[in-house]
Amino acid sequence: MKKNYDIPLEVLACQPPLQDKSEIASLDLTKLSLSFELQRNPRDEAALLLTVAAEVEHALMVQYLYAAYSVRDDQENNETKGRVKSLYQRLAQLAREEMGHLMTVQNLLHLIGAPLNFEREHSPFESELYPFRFKLEPLSKDSLAKYITAERPAEQGDIPSEIWKKLQKIANIAQRANDGRPIQHVGAIYERLLELFGNEDEIKDQDFLTDRIDLQATWDDWGYDEGLGTDDETESRRVYVDAFEGSHPDTLRQEAVKALKIIAEQGEGYGSTVDSHFERFFQLYQDFCKLKGEGVECVWPVATNPSTVPPRPVPYDGLEESIRAAFEERGYIANPRARNWGHLFNLRYRLLLAFLIHFLRTTGRRYISSGPDKGDRTPRGFLLLWAFDEMRHLKKIAQKMVRLPLKSDYNGVTAGPPFQLPYTLDLADNERDRWRVHLDVVQASLCLVEKMLQDGSDKEDPFLEDLQKSDQGRENILKALAAGQTIPTDAQTKAFQKVAHILEEAVRGFSIDGHTNFWAGINREQFVQLHMFNRPFLNRNEDENCNLTAEGSELVSRLEESSSKTGKMPRYRPQVDSSRQEFVREWVDDQAPDNEPPKQIGVHHEQEPNLDLLPPRQAYRQSDGVGYNVDIRPLFRDFDVETLQQLDGINLNDVENVRANAEKLREGLNRGSLPYDACWSDDQIELFNRWIESDMKD
Repeated sequence: MKKNYDIPLEVLACQPPLQDKSEIASLDLTKLSLSFELQRNPRDEAALLLTVAAEVEHALMVQYLYAAYSVRDDQENNETKGRVKSLYQRLAQLAREEMGHLMTVQNLLHLIGAPLNFEREHSPFESELYPFRFKLEPLSKDSLAKYITAERPAEQGDIPSEIWKKLQKIANIAQRANDGRPIQHVGAIYERLLELFGNEDEIKDQDFLTDRIDLQATWDDWGYDEGLGTDDETESRRVYVDAFEGSHPDTLRQEAVKALKIIAEQGEGYGSTVDSHFERFFQLYQDFCKLKGEGVECVWPVATNPSTVPPRPVPYDGLEESIRAAFEERGYIANPRARNWGHLFNLRYRLLLAFLIHFLRTTGRRYISSGPDKGDRTPRGFLLLWAFDEMRHLKKIAQKMVRLPLKSDYNGVTAGPPFQLPYTLDLADNERDRWRVHLDVVQASLCLVEKMLQDGSDKEDPFLEDLQKSDQGRENILKALAAGQTIPTDAQTKAFQKVAHILEEAVRGFSIDGHTNFWAGINREQFVQLHMFNRPFLNRNEDENCNLTAEGSELVSRLEESSSKTGKMPRYRPQVDSSRQEFVREWVDDQAPDNEPPKQIGVHHEQEPNLDLLPPRQAYRQSDGVGYNVDIRPLFRDFDVETLQQLDGINLNDVENVRANAEKLREGLNRGSLPYDACWSDDQIELFNRWIESDMKD
């Protein structure tokens, strides 16, 4: 899709306020469908719309994740800690569901023989067809207002009038937070796709490909079901990943239409069996505002649009270039240590995307189904494992970055995960070369981690040490595959260690609340003595030899159970593959043999990074006596001084001139059209309003 790298004129001029606050702009599908004034073939139009949908889902996922990572985890009060943690958990689940939408859209692209797409916009200046301008920003009333407005239904429908009125006010907040631009409606893309796939005169029977199931992502690989332990289906928040399998076009058409309806309903439904994103964001908004009203500091002071790329020199001759340079400088991670963590984050983000793409371009089983190596991962199985490894790594690196200063000296703003796309997402045509690409990135990460471990501040960081060890093992596998060889024998675990790895990989290496990752960090003797819910984890017969048996074993039965409500392990994630279930069953019946040499640890649970303590954040003064020189002038940067003088004739260094233009400034700040490269936070605008209301003192 062609990118627009010109700054829209709306950024440089004040926008009129949204007259109808309930209005949501619709995506201009005419621009997509009739580009260059050419009528598109329906299949080509569907491919284009799915390509755009993939970018939108990717962008939403990243922005929701950034908001989740910005939620503080250092509350002292237990009741408040639980409420704040709930903000993170709900945002993380919403991001997971966007990931599911993204994978389903890739499957739809496979279904009609169109190229996959994992791209997204790089900066807010490029967004044309997104629901709102792309912005990595902390959780706030403003950001939640954008998410609600983008995901909500276009029409009131069954939404009660009192809620609809609140949504009208939220839409106005959202427009201000979107730099004065209306929020666009996500559902427009899916409405048109439903028309195309549901009409035999549009997408023809011959457009459906019946031989692509082996390339598609399935729920059994990528799904997640955050069930809450009730029989009420509305209480289940499922990561929806749908694959399209069938030999007849009618079947594939019905499955495609069903998937598109579910994605649309999961996004903007109201009062349905689906707990929609719109409803959950609306509840998040209310819960967040309540916490803020109680004075709870629940968000890290993370930067907006952080980046490891050095900003362009300023000043530029042109105003547009000056705005870009100011935008880049604002988010630049100038702190060298934080920048190293940012580079590491970008490398792992690149690996995640590459593994996803490679998986979707590879056929075959994920596990060996029989023989002495039953349950071992195939190359495609390692791609699946490594993709989830990188999701976990990104979370941990982000938790580190939100506690590191953005600039060399801490000025009240911390770094954040930059989510920068690599120079290309294309993989090589040759399979061996694809593995070589992954190897290059892993080796780059190993070099960076080695450098970071030699630095005094991050020396002996447990997460970096674990990452280094896992990458060294991954490097050996990638070298073999890049050379056209099979996976090295020593890369596959055996006996007890294989069982422990199966359990750890079933939860994708994430830390489990409640019973914890109890299988990790122990040897075989400790493992066979484990109890779970006051029952032996490995059942013993009552004969004189006390032999182990898989029949009735707590471990085996929970792995083979299909429902989380009746004790399945893992609880919310897909069931362990049948080949791995069979291996565990046979291992128990064989009396749980140990590895050689014996008494080795089965699996190590990846450790957390050392988390820094930030200096106390200097809060804006809450007294009525707000002064311009002490409180207001520091909010404006040199760039703001230059642009406001040049464009509006306002001299920020002259308090009398500012007083004369105070209402004009307040209007621009509230609308989101000032400053020109990014809108202010609620706290900053509130401080400016208090200055005006307290007689605009020096």
